[in-house]
Formats: sequence, C-alpha cells, structure tokens
Amino acid sequence: MQRILERLFKEHKFIKQWEDKNIEFYANIDRNMVSYFIVNYIDCTQFEANEDIVKDALNDLEKRYVSFDNQEMTLKKSIAKSFSNVEDIAQIDKNTSAIYVMKFSNISILDKYRNLIYSIEESSVYFKRYILPYNEIQLAGLTQAIKDYGKTIESVLTDLADDEDNYYQLLKGGNHNNTYELVIRLFSKIPFLQYQFRATSDEYSLEDMVKDSLDEEIQKFDELVSEEIEDIDNYLEINQDSISDDFINSELDKLLGV
Repeated sequence: MQRILERLFKEHKFIKQWEDKNIEFYANIDRNMVSYFIVNYIDCTQFEANEDIVKDALNDLEKRYVSFDNQEMTLKKSIAKSFSNVEDIAQIDKNTSAIYVMKFSNISILDKYRNLIYSIEESSVYFKRYILPYNEIQLAGLTQAIKDYGKTIESVLTDLADDEDNYYQLLKGGNHNNTYELVIRLFSKIPFLQYQFRATSDEYSLEDMVKDSLDEEIQKFDELVSEEIEDIDNYLEINQDSISDDFINSELDKLLGV
C-alpha cells in the first residue's frame, strides 16, 4: 500500500518531505496550495482482535506528535525542522491531515471498531484524521489492476469504481475482500483524490439505460404509452382483468429497487 500511496501523492504534486519508520510527511510543491499530510502505516495483523492494542496504535501518532518519549524529539518538531521557510512552519497544524493506513488480515473485523474509528476521525485536535483500512487480498487485486491498466492511479481507481456489479454487491454487504471496497475507501479517505466523472454518451442515453433495465413486456407497455396509443389492451397479449393490483405493485417495486 505504501508504494501505491507514494505514487498517488507524486501524481498530485506532493513530495515526501520527511519520514521516520512507519510515518511519512508530504507537502504540496505548489506554493499557492498549503496542504500537508502525515501518513501513518499501522500493521494490525498481529493484534487486530485486541481492541485495546488497536486503540493504542491509533493514539500513538498524536502522542508522538506533541509529547516527549524517552527524550526523543516530538514528530511536530522533527517535521518543522524539515522546512526551510519559517513562515511555513506556522501553517503546519491548521493545514495538516493525517491518514492512518491500517492493515488487517480479517477486514470484516472493522465492524467491531466502528465506534473507535469514529472517535479518532471526529477528533479535531492537531490535524484532520482519515482512517484507511485494507487487507492483503484487496491490495493484491489493486496492485494487479494498476499493472494491467498502465494509467495514473486516479484513472485506474475511476475505472474500477465504474464496475456496477461490484457496486451493487457492496450495497448488499457482499464480499469484503473485494478490491472494489478498497477503491471506494480510497476515494472517501484521500481528500485530494477525485473521481473522474464520465458523462453518459449520446449513443447510450439515460433513457436507454432505464429501458434496458425493464423486462420485455414492460418495455412494450412503455413504448405504447410514450406513443399515446389509447387502446393499449389491443396491442398487448394481456387484458385488463389479468392485471391485478398485486402485479402492478410488484412491477413498481422492481422499478424502484424495493
């Protein structure tokens, strides 16, 4: 995951200005855009079932950022020393976001940590926080897709996000190991990452998309209504008595996705 994020930051004109073990600090090279990111990589695979240890791992970044531990310099001061311009140092706190990249072996265990994740992300102390969990299966799928596509990371993610089958599977609480879930998380947890919206082409309009989702009999009915044919029963192999209220309600539910 570290290599993918490094490429992603580079594509968006960020440079790695400072790093120490599992923590990296990125700054945007555009002087007109004051934006900094701390990326904290946390491997939870050895202790993911222990909520107390997971909590300590998440709180460690803030602890190291502002306090001394065994006489070591705080992260904030270490990062400040990497700036050549004193004026930029004053911008660190209010323009810094932290991304906690958490590796799990069992990604479904996240359900156990909903409240903990919420409490970390909602804290407004020092920096804005984003938690990005993943597992090795999801990462392997994304890594292979990036190799196959040969495009920018953002373009690859947009292509993967356009997969409707995976979208509906995710809505239904489908396979958590699917790479698609990681792609959606990246879009929601990396602030500068933007989905590259693609408008529906004129050759395949929204009307065509809706029509294709209808079964054949309903399509015929829709066409007749659109043409304002009054005596529709004469054109369909059905009669009024055969259309029950239950049938109508059932068809409406299908259209509405109920």
